[in-house]
Amino acid sequence: MKTGAIAICGLSVIPVRAKPDDTSEIVTQLLFGEKIEYLEIQNQWIKVEIAHDQYVGWIDHKQVLELSDNSSFLLHPPSQYQQEAALKLETPWGIQTILKGSPILSPSKNFTIDGYQFKWIDSEPKQYSKDIIELAKSYLNAPYLWGGRTPFGIDCSGFSQTVYHQIGYRLNRDASQQVLQGSPIHFEEQKPGDLAFFASEKTGNITHVGIILPEHKIIHAHGRVRIDTLNEKGIFNEKKAYYSHQFHSIRRYDI
Repeated sequence: MKTGAIAICGLSVIPVRAKPDDTSEIVTQLLFGEKIEYLEIQNQWIKVEIAHDQYVGWIDHKQVLELSDNSSFLLHPPSQYQQEAALKLETPWGIQTILKGSPILSPSKNFTIDGYQFKWIDSEPKQYSKDIIELAKSYLNAPYLWGGRTPFGIDCSGFSQTVYHQIGYRLNRDASQQVLQGSPIHFEEQKPGDLAFFASEKTGNITHVGIILPEHKIIHAHGRVRIDTLNEKGIFNEKKAYYSHQFHSIRRYDI
């Protein structure tokens, strides 16, 4: 291990922590094949920068595959993302279940990374949809998980980021960063696929994000990925008859 080295996530999903400690909070997750750069090393822990969003955190070195300096993967980074819920991949260290949102490392059923052989067991991943609403709804009822980015646990900005990745847009990790991308849109000019942002009543800071649906609805991660009503006041939970989030703004992205 050395600082400046490049590696990819070698398991289905691994935690990225705020500090080099197994008890430290998970700030985000890496999905299989996502690329990182080593910034600092402390025993088993590596401080890394994630290539697709420049997010920084700590990972356990045993969970990644370090690439050689002349790796072909460095020259041809993936540009598409898996949209199937889960696919089986045979790896040198056993069969892995690769999850929705992971980068597609190769369009071939068999592929090699730095001499390591990989093989999709049933079928290889394919990018079949550009419909952001269809992709967002495929996460319905995924449980809320702080730092999560998978159908088995996801947070609000992890949800918007991962869905946008699947249609080819590099959205940043946190809601407070995502609101700085794209273009501001007036509430009455919204269209499905725009992102709506919500702020803390106490601080005014951006704390939540969701994907706008047709007919004044929004899909977002709050307890679970769910659909609620959106108006100029915020997100209204009709079943419980209360506003869960205070409206801040809407952004549109070049997708």
